[in-house]
Parts: sequence; C-alpha cells; structure tokens
Amino acid sequence: MANISEIEAKALADIDSGHGWSTDQILARYYSVTRKTIWDWSKQGKLPKPKKISPNRTRWNNAEIKAHNERVTNLKANEFLGELYGES
Repeated sequence: MANISEIEAKALADIDSGHGWSTDQILARYYSVTRKTIWDWSKQGKLPKPKKISPNRTRWNNAEIKAHNERVTNLKANEFLGELYGES
C-alpha cells in the first residue's frame, strides 16, 4: 500500500478481517473510488447501508462489508465458470 499511514493501513486491513467500523473515506480508499461513489453504491444497494452510530457519525460495519465482498467474489467466480463451461 503506497503512501498511507500506519493507522490507515490498519483500517484497510480491518475491512478484510471484518473487525470494527469504516468511514466513507476509508471505504473510498479501499475500493479506489470517491466518497460520493461509496454513498451512491450504498443508496443503490451495491454496498450495505451505513449505520448512524451518533448524531454526527455514520459508519459501515466491516463484517457486513467483508460478507458483501465475499458474495460478490463468489458471484463473479460462478459467472466466469458458467461462461467457461457454456452454462448460463
């Protein structure tokens, strides 16, 4: 991971391990997109919905993000295998 702080590196690793909570900024860094894209994806159902953990703080549950990433990976693998073997 190029040019990131130790704290940010841990926050990114926490997503993969499913521990804790992430901000839109951390998720944007993780997916290499803008913060706006993270919010758009959440509104479109492409990411889990964030949780309001206090009046001024909204966070995504890393366990939900990890589970979502695993589902997407499995879908992509199944689509690839279907195309490879001529199944739809």
